Amino acid sequence: MNLSWRDAIDILAVATVLYYTYGLLAETRAMNLVRGLIVYVLVWFAAEQLGLTTLSWLLGNAATLGMFALIVVFQPELRGVLERLGRGRLRENRLDVEAARELLRAVERMAARRLGAIVALERRTPLGEYAVTGEVLDARVSARLLETLFTVGTPLHDGGAIMRGRRLVAAGCVFPLSERDDLKYLGTRHRAAVGLSEVSDAFVIVVSEERGTIRIAERGELSPILTPSELRDRLREVLDEAL
Repeated sequence: MNLSWRDAIDILAVATVLYYTYGLLAETRAMNLVRGLIVYVLVWFAAEQLGLTTLSWLLGNAATLGMFALIVVFQPELRGVLERLGRGRLRENRLDVEAARELLRAVERMAARRLGAIVALERRTPLGEYAVTGEVLDARVSARLLETLFTVGTPLHDGGAIMRGRRLVAAGCVFPLSERDDLKYLGTRHRAAVGLSEVSDAFVIVVSEERGTIRIAERGELSPILTPSELRDRLREVLDEAL
């Protein structure tokens, strides 16, 4: 069989789409959905080939209703995929040197004082919908401001803070909690940090109130405990800033 150049391009395009789709869905609960759909289709195909009329009819009708149900159930994952597809068109918001130093100084002090904190650095995915759940500030980033916001007893200390470049956009924000079963042992702050990183490309720093430890949530994963110097290295690596 001879393949034309159009056939070759078509095959390459389909392979590329499948490859990137797998990359977008990897390590999410949507991957279990994909595996389940493959099994479902194989059983449906086998029923058709073997002439199992009743089973084939049942699977065919269930598929129509199931598609609508899956869209509702997996709406967060679908939204995350669409956001990841659109990130390349948006300019990443980056820290400048002074804002990064203030942030690091604040995190180190809060860890030493065991002040629980969660700070999300906006990158390509806009976090405006989470900013409006808190108090909009639009203030210059400073270590004293961050420490004050997360001091126990202040009105905004329980929520998260959002940074956009050198500006502190909002504080006291509500972030989505991760629903992963393997993270159920974590506190609300850590699950919120992971949850936000699952639905956006935010770089989320979280300080434990109980232990004073520093960790980072990124791409749905939580880092091991970091020292302030390791946090500085991670910021330099991810945000490409000379701190």
